[in-house]
Parts: sequence; structure tokens; C-alpha cells
Amino acid sequence: MNERLYKIISQVFNIRLEDINEESSPENLEEWDSFKFLVLMDKIETEFNTKFDLKDILEIKKVKDLEKVISKYI
Repeated sequence: MNERLYKIISQVFNIRLEDINEESSPENLEEWDSFKFLVLMDKIETEFNTKFDLKDILEIKKVKDLEKVISKYI
């Protein structure tokens, strides 16, 4: 899952895979803004064929949180 997720993040934020880790967040990735986050969530839902609950989405503050949320749904 991590590899697929990191590829999506890389594409949406237009950054190198090497720049992504569990601690990546809006605090340390300039490219992570609210609009791109929504695009990211849409791409992830499509890629993993799922639909996230808004409550879960609002809890995502960094990549590690995103991994936890995805694991709940797949």
C-alpha cells in the first residue's frame, strides 16, 4: 500500500518519491495545500476503490495518519 500511496502523493503534489515519508505534512511540504489535499483524497479513493468518511478525512494531519485511515477501509 505504501508504494501506491506514495506514488499518488508524488503525482498530486508534484514532488519526488524520496521527499515523502510518514511525517510528511503541510508543515514540511510546501506543495501540500487544502486544494491539493482534496485532489489527493479523490485520487486515493479512486485508486483504492473506496469512499472515506468525512470524520476520518478531518483527522489526517500527515502521511502516517493517511496510511491509518486507508488501512481502515481496505
